[in-house]
Amino acid sequence: MYLRQFQYLVALEQEQHFGRAAEKCHVSQPSLSSSLKNLEDELGIPIILRQQKFQGFTEEGKMVVNWAKRLLADRDAMLEELAIMRENLNGRLRIGAIPMSSPLFPTVSQLFQERYPSVQLSIQFLGLDQLTQGLSNFEIDVAFTDLEDPSLEKFETLPLYEEPLYLLLPENDWLGDAPTATWEEAAGLPLCLLSESMRERTTMDKAFASVSAMPTPILESNSIFQLAFHAMAGDLATIVPKRFAHLPHTRQKLLTTPSVTQTMGLVWVQGNPVLPMTKATVELMREALDSGLLNESYFNIE
Repeated sequence: MYLRQFQYLVALEQEQHFGRAAEKCHVSQPSLSSSLKNLEDELGIPIILRQQKFQGFTEEGKMVVNWAKRLLADRDAMLEELAIMRENLNGRLRIGAIPMSSPLFPTVSQLFQERYPSVQLSIQFLGLDQLTQGLSNFEIDVAFTDLEDPSLEKFETLPLYEEPLYLLLPENDWLGDAPTATWEEAAGLPLCLLSESMRERTTMDKAFASVSAMPTPILESNSIFQLAFHAMAGDLATIVPKRFAHLPHTRQKLLTTPSVTQTMGLVWVQGNPVLPMTKATVELMREALDSGLLNESYFNIE
C-alpha cells in the first residue's frame, strides 16, 4: 500500500468522479483507476461501486475512506510536529467558524503571525453540521462556535468568552431611545437574519418562539457582514453579538425578555497526540485567555 493510493481514494470521495479526482491529483484517469484497483486487490475487498461510472463506495470502502483520511492527517501531523521541533511550523490552519465569531479572528491571526509567521489561516463560515463533519473528517483543524449544542460533546472544547445578543438598528427612530429591546419588539421590525443553516439562527429562532413571535426576515445570509451593511444602509435591522454591535451609522439595543448569552469557544477532535496545527491553536488560545487578550475591550469593532 502507498500513501498516494489513499490520496486518490480521498480525492474520489470528495469529487465523486474518476476524471475530476484524477485531475485533482495531477495524474491520468487510467493511472488513478489502476492504482485503486491494486489497493482493492491488496486488501481483498471491493471498495468502489463501479458500472460505466463511479457509483459510490461499498460499506467496506466507506470504512477504508475514513481510515485513509486519518492516515493522511497523521502524515501531515508528523510533518507539522517536526516543523514545531525546528520552531518552524508552517502550512495552512483550516478553521471552521460560525459568523458571530468574526471579531475574534484578527486576534487569532495576530497570535499566529507573532509565533508562527509561516502559517497561513484559512477561515470558512459554516453551519454546525458542516463544522462537526469537517472536524470528524479532518477537513478542518479547529472550529470556533457557540458551545451550547449537545452535538459538540464528542469533541474537546475550550470556552473563550460569553456575550449577549444585541439588536443592531439603523440611525432612525425605530423603538426610540431605550437601551434595551425585547425579542417581541425585534420581531415587529423589518429584519435581515443569518441563514437557517447557521447555528446562531437556531438560537435566535428559539428566543423568538419563546415569546410566540416568529418573524419572516426580508433577507437571509450566512455573512454577518452583509447583515451589518444593511443595518448601516438604513433599511433593515439585524441581530449581532456585543462585540459586533459598535458599527458606524447604527444604534444598538441589548435584547431582553428573554436574555440570550452565547458561550463562544474553540472545538477540536480528541486525539493522542493532538494534531500539531490543532495543538498550536489550543496553546495560543490558552495563553490569550491567561493574558486577558480575549477581554471585550481588545477586539471590539468601533
